[in-house]
Amino acid sequence: MTTEQAPAKAPEGPPPVGPYGQFLKEHGIESKRLPDSRGVGGQIENIEVDRKDLEAAVRFLRNDSEVGLDLLLTVSGVETNDTFDSVYHLWSYTSKNELVIKAVVAKTECADEKLPMVPSIAKFWKTANWHERETYDLMGIRYLGHPYLRRILNPWDWEGYPLRRDYKQPIDALNDKNPHSFR
Repeated sequence: MTTEQAPAKAPEGPPPVGPYGQFLKEHGIESKRLPDSRGVGGQIENIEVDRKDLEAAVRFLRNDSEVGLDLLLTVSGVETNDTFDSVYHLWSYTSKNELVIKAVVAKTECADEKLPMVPSIAKFWKTANWHERETYDLMGIRYLGHPYLRRILNPWDWEGYPLRRDYKQPIDALNDKNPHSFR
């Protein structure tokens, strides 16, 4: 009498390492695979890298002739319950592939009103200069090594970061909450 074994279930979620994660691993940079997202050309690999490895990772991804992620589409900031994330969308003119990289800072590292800190990638893409300034201005993520990190949308003396969950809207002539105002 033989017993049949049930077929092994396929693991749910993304594979443990995608092509870009494997490429980085071959260059000594560990990454964590996140669920893929959907883009114009199909699935987009999403990875998380440690902040200390961010500069090396983007340098390899940008300069390698086979990978060639030569365009930085955007840098943005995301606040979750526990983290501040700096998110980078990279694209290749040659292969039309895209990659999303996250560098995560735990909120516990930002105690006592310290800003989350991530290395700047402005030396690799000039457009990162503006994107990082905008993310700094609205989310309060500080980019270490940035050539001129200052507010870009709000006045220099603005207090707080408008896209954060704990931001309190100031009451002034533009933001009057008086029910008898004309707004």
